[in-house]
Amino acid sequence: MHPVFARLRPKMDRIRHELQNLEDFHKLIAAIPPEFASQWANRTAVASGIHNIFNGVEDIFKSVAKDIDGSVPAGGDWHQDLLDQMVAEIEGIRPAVISNDLYELLNELKQFRHLVRHKYGVELKSERVEENYGKMLKAFTLFQNQLEAFETVMTKPE
Repeated sequence: MHPVFARLRPKMDRIRHELQNLEDFHKLIAAIPPEFASQWANRTAVASGIHNIFNGVEDIFKSVAKDIDGSVPAGGDWHQDLLDQMVAEIEGIRPAVISNDLYELLNELKQFRHLVRHKYGVELKSERVEENYGKMLKAFTLFQNQLEAFETVMTKPE
């Protein structure tokens, strides 16, 4: 196994673990009658899980940028620059890591993660949290498949 991808495996395992925790919690709160559950706590916990999973995906992207591309974005726009870098092919180095569809989903989740991190005293809306929970599930499936395909291409003997 290529060392770059060996280092990504534990990161993916941590993301999978966080996603499993989030899915388990989501099922648990769905079974609790609303009058017995703290909707604020539930929204906050689910939003925090989405935040953590997105951070894990970003961590993998930073590893790819550092170890394969040789350049990790910095500065105030580094989150967006990192996504832009992952959707771009770098001629002679690597194909695009993610598709345009996954890029769009991750861009939306990045915006939600920013809202969660910097709520500015605004309470999260249940519908928005649920919408982004669904996006995270879809994005993670795409991410996992595309990262595996990327590894296959990058480790294919020539």
